[in-house]
Amino acid sequence: MTPARATAADELRRGWPVILAAALGVSVGLTGLPFYTFGTFIKPLSESFGWLRSEIALGMMFLSAGTVLAGPLIGMLIDRYGVRVVALPSLVGLAVGFVALSQAGPSLSSYYIGWLLVALLGCATTPLAWTRVIGMQFDKARGLALGLALTGTGLAGIFGPIAMQRVMAAYDWRTGYLAMAAFVVIVVLPVAAFGLRRERGGSRGPTLVARAGMRWQQALATRRFWVIAASIFLMITAQASATVHFVPMLTDGGLAAGVAASTLGLLGVSIIVGRVVVGLLVDRVHAPRVAAFFFVLPALALALLLWRVDSMTARTAAVLLGLAAGAEVDLLAYLVSRYFGLRAYGVIYGAQLSAFGIGAGLGPPLTGLIYDSTHSYSTALIAGIGLFLTGAALMGTLGRYPVFAAAPEPA
Repeated sequence: MTPARATAADELRRGWPVILAAALGVSVGLTGLPFYTFGTFIKPLSESFGWLRSEIALGMMFLSAGTVLAGPLIGMLIDRYGVRVVALPSLVGLAVGFVALSQAGPSLSSYYIGWLLVALLGCATTPLAWTRVIGMQFDKARGLALGLALTGTGLAGIFGPIAMQRVMAAYDWRTGYLAMAAFVVIVVLPVAAFGLRRERGGSRGPTLVARAGMRWQQALATRRFWVIAASIFLMITAQASATVHFVPMLTDGGLAAGVAASTLGLLGVSIIVGRVVVGLLVDRVHAPRVAAFFFVLPALALALLLWRVDSMTARTAAVLLGLAAGAEVDLLAYLVSRYFGLRAYGVIYGAQLSAFGIGAGLGPPLTGLIYDSTHSYSTALIAGIGLFLTGAALMGTLGRYPVFAAAPEPA
């Protein structure tokens, strides 16, 4: 059956190894395991070295800085050579970064260097890589395939915090980072190598879908590029702040550490639900409308936590935050592929991830600074509500998808 006549079911049946590889790659990549387990390390590190929460949360800025700096370059490499050649070595580098983090302290500089290594060595483990290969393999089922692949962040959100809490209870925080490194090398790397063994990709690939779309210079000149970037920046600034500080926020409110970690796991379940639901919706409903709706949900979550913190409000907030987190990267990948095409997807998506990375890097330390100054998260919660609502409003201005003619193959 030719690609032109393939149905969504045909695409999914042929492409399941790619979806599996992408899901596991996303689960341990920079927007997965490091992000969703970050909050579980805040109190242990503070107790070990006496560091302030704002100082610890600054590690997220170093993580994001590496992502921002390397993102566009990684996009160019992936567009030229394909995902397998770039992403598999980066998984090994990510594990090396986790090992470096396990040796951090007592100086803060060693901790920050560890996060910078995680970012630079693991920079090709972001959704940039995994969504690119999904975009190459899927057309009619692209939204659902993206949703399934990006459930990896939900898996990280479910199992990561609980696993780290148990490892640290039995051993210590250093063992937690070593356990993450071992999981990447022993489990994820072999599965990713298997799933990408027949990857169609790079500028030398034969697929017509991959040749259709704008050059990156054209994309940067459009209003839509900057609207998407602004919306994602606002949304992830608030989302990252809420997620990283979620566990200490709940324990400050009186919940036990184990209960708080398991509640964060509920956020992970909701991420998976959000991924799949959004994936199904965007194949049927205009994606900006879906984005606007899902970006309002976390504003309600922060309003609940501002009202009071108990087991019920914590669980409800976790669900709402998870649904939004499940939507964000899925929607970004889909919006880039539909508004700008796949011709320069890696570079364009990498540039959008820079906005994502800046927001993810700024939000948590700013929230930590607010907490250290006021001994309360209230001001940060109010600011987060405003950021979510503004991001949702921007999504509503994007308009219809353009239609691209496929570019001719190089001779």
